[in-house]
Amino acid sequence: MKTLVINPPNFPFSEKSLLIEPIDVLTIATYAQSLGSDVRVIDMDVKQMAPASISGILKSFQPELTIIPFDYHIPLHTSKAILGVNQISRLAKNYGSRVVIGGKTPKYFPAAFLDNGADVIINGEIESVSSDLLKLTDWSQKNLSKIRGISYHYDQQVRTTAVRLDKMNLDSLPIPDRSLVDLADYIDVRTIWSSRGCPGKCSFCATPNYWCGWRSRSPENVANELEHLIAEHGAKKILFLDDNATANKSRMQRISQEIIDRGLEATFGCLGTISAYNKGVMAQMYKAGFRWIHYGAESGSQRILDSIHKRITPAQIKRVLNETKNAGLRVRTSWIFDLPGTTELDLRDTINLILNTESDEIRAHYLSLRAGTELCPKPDGAIPSQYIHHSQPDSKLSICSPEQITADVSYLTQELQKKGYLAIRDAAEWRSLAKLKQKNPQMKFISFCPAKYGINWEVHR
Repeated sequence: MKTLVINPPNFPFSEKSLLIEPIDVLTIATYAQSLGSDVRVIDMDVKQMAPASISGILKSFQPELTIIPFDYHIPLHTSKAILGVNQISRLAKNYGSRVVIGGKTPKYFPAAFLDNGADVIINGEIESVSSDLLKLTDWSQKNLSKIRGISYHYDQQVRTTAVRLDKMNLDSLPIPDRSLVDLADYIDVRTIWSSRGCPGKCSFCATPNYWCGWRSRSPENVANELEHLIAEHGAKKILFLDDNATANKSRMQRISQEIIDRGLEATFGCLGTISAYNKGVMAQMYKAGFRWIHYGAESGSQRILDSIHKRITPAQIKRVLNETKNAGLRVRTSWIFDLPGTTELDLRDTINLILNTESDEIRAHYLSLRAGTELCPKPDGAIPSQYIHHSQPDSKLSICSPEQITADVSYLTQELQKKGYLAIRDAAEWRSLAKLKQKNPQMKFISFCPAKYGINWEVHR
């Protein structure tokens, strides 16, 4: 079967100077390829292709199946990008292709996609369900109703089948075929997806409900892909793009030991959690070549941390950040300034903690009501903005007014600038990375937009 896998265009297009390869799209495409499909991948975002421009590819390739992962793993697309997804769906249908869309937003708002050309919405792990769909020759209601974990139209209504309980053995997935895209289109950081989900229950995050727990690949399997990236692609910087790569301490320790035993020479980064921090594991990670980690701290107020089910304390945040920096890793932290119930006192506690800990990279966030979270309205109306990189507060759940939040964050920014931090407000500024480094060789920054990966990892090496 000819299968086209599309990373849809953002609206506006994402900043090319910070884009990493779409590891989720490549994973899905490679799995379909392993099942015998003739697969083609189009990253319309990095190529800056308008939705209508896909017509030529559809005409020449004539896919029987078009898969569009949207908000599946990397949450970069804006809600306006949904219009582009739906236009692509309609075009694909015009060329005789079946259209399958998977991801968090489609799962919780299926009608927005099924009413506009999609045949099937996958409500969880795309790979496991797509293997069933690839076997179908007749997409009748009778056959679709037997597949667990999907939504589809029947009799002018959205029908959702039973939840799919079986999960893939992640070690059974083939190493993503990066030749399906042009790696020259992306920054010099290769990525690996070594686990899915998160054991946390943060009220603002869609990951726990969508993945229903945390699962991982084995340390040996992970090391095999790292070895492949270094040998076949000359990778010097490799990012573990898991939502929570450090969830299992012994696993991360074993991965680090595999890297050491195999003599793998690269600089590694990962997304981890403060609650899973272990000093001994961090030392082992440093020995293996880890030089960067991202922690979601979110707030400096214990009351707010408790209200969002974060399961950490401000004192713990401060200790872990200091110990991680002392271990030799460059630290990025993320903070959400307009979390529900935030008062001016809570905001001040957060600002003081940021100033007292001085992470190398600070990611300033404002709340997005993500589909599938405790905070998101029930999916029976308009889709709230799903973009997680808003540059201004717009949440009505905070007690602080947007004006007060803006003023306090402005104070924070000014204080950080006094300490030598750069303030990055537009993602286009990353194009002038050399100039930014001239201003501050350490590249300490607070960013109000998506931030670039791989900065000064060599310095920390």
